[in-house]
Amino acid sequence: MKKALTAAVLCCTLISGSTLAHGEHGVISGQNAISITAKYVKQMTFKDFGFEVGKLDESWKGLPSEKFSIVSVEEEFYVVSASNSEAAKQIFFKIANNGQLLDVNATNDF
Repeated sequence: MKKALTAAVLCCTLISGSTLAHGEHGVISGQNAISITAKYVKQMTFKDFGFEVGKLDESWKGLPSEKFSIVSVEEEFYVVSASNSEAAKQIFFKIANNGQLLDVNATNDF
């Protein structure tokens, strides 16, 4: 019983330690925000992350880098647009200064 308790405490310590280690990532650049957006666009072609735009069709998967641009730089986040001329759509991504995806909308209402 003592060994099981020790193992449980050790596991909890390791899990909470790795969580704290990822608490602060620093501020990203605009180019990083674009790269993060491009990564999420590809992921959103096979998974719905629960944002307003839902799952994107396959035409979004191969967007070239010139189809992404910084729309605005706010104090706490970037707004990055992705334009798909094949689907005749543009979507907007709210990327936190630490690189976290905060929201995705069909309009720039952040």
